[in-house]
Amino acid sequence: MPQLWKAFPLSKGLLTWVPALDAWRRRHAITGGTDTPRYCYSVWLRHLVILHRYGFKTTGARIGELGPGDSIGIGLAALLSGANQYVGLDIVPFSAKADLESILEELIQLYSRRAPIPDQDEFPSVRPRLESYKFPEHLIEWGNFSFRTENVRAVLRAGFIGSDFLQYKAPWTSSSEIAMASLDLIFSQAVLEHVDDLDETYKAMSLWLTPGGYASHVIDFTSHGLSPFWNGHWAYSDFEWRLVRGRREFLLNREPLSTHLACIKKVGLELVFLEQNSQGNQLNRQDLSGQFRSLDADDLRTSGVVMILRKPLSNVHSTEQFLKVTGKSS
Repeated sequence: MPQLWKAFPLSKGLLTWVPALDAWRRRHAITGGTDTPRYCYSVWLRHLVILHRYGFKTTGARIGELGPGDSIGIGLAALLSGANQYVGLDIVPFSAKADLESILEELIQLYSRRAPIPDQDEFPSVRPRLESYKFPEHLIEWGNFSFRTENVRAVLRAGFIGSDFLQYKAPWTSSSEIAMASLDLIFSQAVLEHVDDLDETYKAMSLWLTPGGYASHVIDFTSHGLSPFWNGHWAYSDFEWRLVRGRREFLLNREPLSTHLACIKKVGLELVFLEQNSQGNQLNRQDLSGQFRSLDADDLRTSGVVMILRKPLSNVHSTEQFLKVTGKSS
C-alpha cells in the first residue's frame, strides 16, 4: 500500500525547484528556538551542568558552537557565564537577521536575577533534562561579569569587526577556519542530525579541541515533521529523499546513532557520557526503505541522545596524527 503521508513532504521539496518560491524560502528561512533568550539561557546552562560533572569549567574557556541557528544567543549565554571566547559556525547566516543586542540584554537580566533554568514545563522537548533546574550559582564566573557584559555589548555594536572574543562564521566550509587545538569545548543542540558529512565534521572537532577538551552534543534522530511517525524518515527511498530535500541547503542526514559512534571512535575522541532516548518503532522494520531495514535494534529504537566527548591528553593524538586523520599535509 502506498505511503500517502509522503505526498506533502515530497511536494514541498519539489516546490523548492520553482525559482520564485525558492527565493521566498531563502528570505524567510528560520531554524526555530535560538532567537528566544530564555531558550538560549536554558540550553547553555543545561549543557554546562552536565559538562561540570565531567570536569569542564567555563571560566576562561574557548568555545565553539556548530549550527547556532536563528541567533548566537547560546554563545552569548556562554560568554556571560565566564567563557573567554566564542565562535559560532553555521552553513546559512541565520543569525545575521537576529536582534542580538536585545537578546543579550535579556540574558544579562536572567543572569543578574539568578533566574532558575527554564525547565520541561516551558521547553518540553529540550534536552538534556536535569534533576534540578535551580540556578547553578557555583558554575558562573562572577568576578568580571560587568566587564564581560560591556565587552560583548561593544562587539555587537561594532558588528564583530576585529573581534577574537566573539566571532560568527557563516558559511564555514573548511576545518582550517579554526586553529588546531584552540577550543576547550565544542557544542551543538539538535544540529548533527542535519550535517551532510559527519566524518569530516568529527575530524574537524578532533582537530580543533585542545587535549583534554570537551564536546557536548544533543542529537535528535526523529523525522522532524517529515512523517507522522518518529522514524518515518527511514521509510523514504534515496530517490524520494532527494525529492524531499529539493534545493534546501540542509535537511536530515538520516544517520543513526551507530554512525556517530563509529565517527567518534575513528577520530580517537573518548565517549564519557551517553544518554539515549528510546521510542517504540511506529513503523516496523519491513516498512522502512531497504538500506534502513538492516539497522540494529539499538539504532531502531534510539530517537535522540545527549553525549559528552573528550579529547585524550595522551600523546597518541599528536599534531602529525591529527594532520593525517584530517587528510591534511604538514
